[in-house]
Amino acid sequence: MLKPVLIGVAAVLLCAAPALACTNITSKTVKLTGCVDTEWVAGTGQGAQEFVYTTSDQNFGLQVITESDVVPAQQFHDAIIANAAKAINGTADDIKVLGERVENIDGKAFNVLEYTIPNSGNPVLFQNFYYSQPGFGSVQILGYSLASDGNAAAYKTGVFTSTVKLGG
Repeated sequence: MLKPVLIGVAAVLLCAAPALACTNITSKTVKLTGCVDTEWVAGTGQGAQEFVYTTSDQNFGLQVITESDVVPAQQFHDAIIANAAKAINGTADDIKVLGERVENIDGKAFNVLEYTIPNSGNPVLFQNFYYSQPGFGSVQILGYSLASDGNAAAYKTGVFTSTVKLGG
């Protein structure tokens, strides 16, 4: 009777092991923690980019951008578009918005803005999850890849967002 139980416990541990292969992060700006899969390679952020990662082949990127200021949702949205345009020395018309939605991350309603920027015929797709509240501040979780790799990037970003905890 004990043998089937031990086999079951071993199977659960083996299945759980890949999910535990990650690096814990804790923001110094907002109350946010998460666990970044070991496939991501840490980089150096600039400004409010508190955490910056790419995969070793550099086909996928992940950033966590934090600020102590609270930003109204529409202003946040408009700033994301403006910053994307500025990064490519373009205008807001160069940014192609593909969709907007709301997703739950740790019980909080995050706005999600998906857009592409031109890139010499290979558009880059950004999936920008953003949230701002009094007493918390503001955070963006930004996943990106070539548009042709968008489904894989959404999955990789989703793996990270499923580990994010806010407030404690």
